Amino acid sequence: MPEAAEVAVAAAQLHQVAAGRELSALPVTHPRTVRHTDPVSLAALVGRRVTRVRSHGKWIVVDLDGADAALGIHLRMSGQLLVAEPGTPHPDRHVHATLALGPHPDPFWPTDSPACEGIRRPERAVEVRFRDPRTFGELRVLPHGVAPVAPDLFDPAVTGSSLHALAARRRVGVKAVLLDQTQGVAGIGSYLADEALHRAGIDPTAPAGELATSAWERILVAARAIAVDSIAVGGVTLEDEGWVDLWGRPGTYAAQLQVHARATCAACDTPTSSAVVGGRRARWCRRCQHPRRRR
Repeated sequence: MPEAAEVAVAAAQLHQVAAGRELSALPVTHPRTVRHTDPVSLAALVGRRVTRVRSHGKWIVVDLDGADAALGIHLRMSGQLLVAEPGTPHPDRHVHATLALGPHPDPFWPTDSPACEGIRRPERAVEVRFRDPRTFGELRVLPHGVAPVAPDLFDPAVTGSSLHALAARRRVGVKAVLLDQTQGVAGIGSYLADEALHRAGIDPTAPAGELATSAWERILVAARAIAVDSIAVGGVTLEDEGWVDLWGRPGTYAAQLQVHARATCAACDTPTSSAVVGGRRARWCRRCQHPRRRR
């Protein structure tokens, strides 16, 4: 599943492609893709100019000029955004929505002026296709542009203290708190949680309510640093997951993973342990992540 890093990559690339263009059409061909959205509200976004594309947790948020709502895109397990030339055939039957974007406006383009020499001309129209084989992903109208999740991983409001206060009320393993997108922090998925906990030296099955603020701060610092490094190389693409960027390129951060999806710890070569925590499989190293460490 795309996490904070992959979603940030997709949002940055979509901003590069879409900002300044008009959303000229938004055809949707699968009902599950818009299962939480009123079709009338979705249609009201068409014809508006894209002003910004940003990420919030695992949501891509497309802000539009003059609208009191934004277009939210959630890729979930198998969603992809792919750039294509308008009118070219779909790669397969799994394209369930298309963001049709008009030519890039350039009202100050004086076609007969020598001063325009070497300046890029207005770009032609383009399509961004939402491909989702499992149909878990969705498009949703977000009132006031607010994603329905906790603060983003990089939000300064998220601190070790805020996570410690949240965890004090939870009787679950540490990883379960990190995976909860509605409370605490949004954007951390399975691989970011595994890797951050490994770097912080914390067992993912440790009771969340027993961790000190210092431990939560260390986990948060690790998660942010790993996300930044992952963004720099296009994110993580694993064999059983379909993440690619807008041009179909896989991310390469998987080569730097220490415990996630690994049989042995990359740091010490100890066989990794595995258990289900918060409904997701956790991987950790018993040597690097001591089961009794709480600070």
